[in-house]
Amino acid sequence: MNIVGRGFARDAFLQALSAEAFVSAMLDFERALAGAEADAGLIPHEAARVIATACTELRLSAEALAAESKRSGSLAVPLVKALTDHVARVNARAAAFVHYGSTSQDVLDTALVLCLKPCLTDADRVLATSVSRLATHARRHAGEVMLGRTLMQPATPITAGLKIARWAAALHRCRLRLAEARERALCIQLGGAVGTLEAIGGKRAMVRNGLAMRLHLHEARPWHDHRDELLRLMAELAIVTTTVGKVARDVSLLSQAEVGEMLESAPVKGVGGSSAMPHKRNPVACLQALTAAARAPGLMTTLLSGAVGEHERALGGWQAELVTIPELVDAFGGALDALERIAGGLVVNAERMKANLESLQGLVFSERLARVIARETDRAGALALVDDWSAVAVNERRHLRDVVAAARPSLAEQLDDVFSLDAIVTDLAPVLDETLAGIPSDG
Repeated sequence: MNIVGRGFARDAFLQALSAEAFVSAMLDFERALAGAEADAGLIPHEAARVIATACTELRLSAEALAAESKRSGSLAVPLVKALTDHVARVNARAAAFVHYGSTSQDVLDTALVLCLKPCLTDADRVLATSVSRLATHARRHAGEVMLGRTLMQPATPITAGLKIARWAAALHRCRLRLAEARERALCIQLGGAVGTLEAIGGKRAMVRNGLAMRLHLHEARPWHDHRDELLRLMAELAIVTTTVGKVARDVSLLSQAEVGEMLESAPVKGVGGSSAMPHKRNPVACLQALTAAARAPGLMTTLLSGAVGEHERALGGWQAELVTIPELVDAFGGALDALERIAGGLVVNAERMKANLESLQGLVFSERLARVIARETDRAGALALVDDWSAVAVNERRHLRDVVAAARPSLAEQLDDVFSLDAIVTDLAPVLDETLAGIPSDG
C-alpha cells in the first residue's frame, strides 16, 4: 500500500491483510490439509506431522514469493515448492504428500478468507458500538428541531434525533446483512484441479470437514468457479462503506461554518488542522469516510466484471479479484475508522438549528399550514393559497405567520400549533421510536 493510502487505512485491517498474514494463512491451509488427509487415511500421519512442523518453521519472504510468482501467475506455486523442498530435507517420503490433491486456487482462496475473518469480526464490533452510540445521540436530541433538507434546499422541519436515528437504523440493517453474508462466505475452498477432488475420491466430505474444523471456517463444496457468496459479502462491504459515506456527507454539510448545526467531534488542537490556515478545523473523519465511499463502487465493479470467468478456472478475472478484494476491504476499514470517530464524538448545536429555522421566517411550515387550510377547501386550492402567502412573506420580508394572521384572522387559534416546534417534536416522536425499534442505545 502506498504511503497516502496508509493515511486512510484501519490499522487492524492493515495487519490482517498484510503480505506476512497472507503467507501465514497459506501455510495454515497446507498444515490443516495435511492433518485432515492423514485423519482420513489418505496420507501417512508421519508425513502430516512433518508437513505441519515445516509450516511452522518455514520463514518465507513475501517479496521473494511475489517476485517468483510472476513466472507462474500464482503465489501458491513458489510457496508450495518452498514448502516441499523444506519437507524433503527432513523426510523425502513426506514431501510427496505436500499439497496432496489440492490446487493453487484452493490455497489462495482459503488464505484470502482466513485474512478476511478478523476484519469482519472487528467490523461487527465497530458497527454494533457505533449503532448503539448513534441511537443514544438520537434519543438525546429527540426534542431538537432542525431543518429537513431536500435537493439541498430547506424543507419541512424534522428533529435532530430523527436524522441521527435514520443513520443508526441504516447501519443496523447493514450489520444484520453483513452478518448473514459473512456466515455464508467464510468457508474453505477445496476442489483440486477442476473442483472434483479426484485424488481424494470418496473421502471428499471427510477431508473438507477436517480442513474446515482445523481452520475454524465453514465447510463448503467447491466454489472456485462460481464466486456468488464471496461477491455478496463484498457487495455488503461496499454498501456499508457507502452508508457510512452518506452519514459523513450529512455531517460534513451540517458542519460548514455557515450552517453550523453539527460537528463530527468537538474541536481538538492539532486535529483537522491546515498547513496554511491556523483557524481551520477540517472534518477529517468525514473526509476519510467519503474517500472510502468514493473508492468502493469502482472496486465492486471490477469484482463483478471479473466474476464472468472461463470454465473451471478464470483467466485474469479471478486473479483480478484477488488483487481487488484487499483494496475494497481496505476502503471498508477506512470507513469503519471514520464511523467510530463520528459516532463517538458527534456534536449537535441545537441553538444553531433553531436560529437557521427562524431565519426562514416560518416558510418551512408551509406544508403544515396547507394541511390546515385544506380542511376548509380542496388540497390544490390550499397549496395555491399558501404559495401566495409565502410569496408575500418573502417579498415583504415578513414572517409567514404574520401574513396569514392578517389575511385570515379566523385561523389565529390554529396558528400556534402550525408554527410550534413542540408540535413538531410531538408529531415525530412515534416516528423516532419506530425508526429505532430493536436498536439498543449505549446509555
